[in-house]
Amino acid sequence: MPVARRGLFAAAPAGLAAALLASGGALAQETTNRGTTDLAVSCDLAAGPAVIAAGMAYRRRTGVRVRVFPTAPGLLLPQLQRDIQNDILVSQVATLDRAEATGVVAPGGRVGPWRNRLVMAAARQPAAVIGTFVVPDASPGSDIDGHAILQRLGVPAGPVIGVIDTGAVAWTLLAGGARQGLLHQTEVVADERLVAVSPVPDTAWPPILYAATVTKLARRGDPAAFVAFLGGADGIAALRSAGLESVS
Repeated sequence: MPVARRGLFAAAPAGLAAALLASGGALAQETTNRGTTDLAVSCDLAAGPAVIAAGMAYRRRTGVRVRVFPTAPGLLLPQLQRDIQNDILVSQVATLDRAEATGVVAPGGRVGPWRNRLVMAAARQPAAVIGTFVVPDASPGSDIDGHAILQRLGVPAGPVIGVIDTGAVAWTLLAGGARQGLLHQTEVVADERLVAVSPVPDTAWPPILYAATVTKLARRGDPAAFVAFLGGADGIAALRSAGLESVS
């Protein structure tokens, strides 16, 4: 399967970036008179839209402000190990296991898990398509190996564009650089210009499961209350509306 690689490190996925910046930026500006947010949450990039939606729901319910920092999966633990300002971690279960092993979070106290499904997606109104598939390369910037998934799906041979992460996949689809690409359900829900074409079966890639917990860096407010909210009915509903499924 021929692979073309493009330098899209500097290219922002327009729809998803707009959704994250509009929501996250609004939360960042909603500060107290002391000039600081009440809670800081680090999460996987793909989980960002859902965690932001839950943070907004929590703010409406309690008045507590939540600032969300979506981060490349491979950078979450290195940042926490360097004592960045953070109260809560929302990431894949394996990441939380490593966080416990390295002493970043205490064992127990998690809520979840929630599933972020992988889908083959397309632009609703694609521009002139010049390629077939766009997928993330296997790298610390991505939580999936798109080329391995295509092989397991048995897709017809054709041009495949490899990019840094699913954000770049969304950008490429909207720019007309490919017909279909691999995205998370949260990313499709966050951008009305994208549509899910078909789900990726578990045989092609294991389910992506997130959980949430308080970090040992927590210094402000009541972070455990927000974690508990995420595991309650209102939090689950907010996450589900943004593309995360509760897993019993």
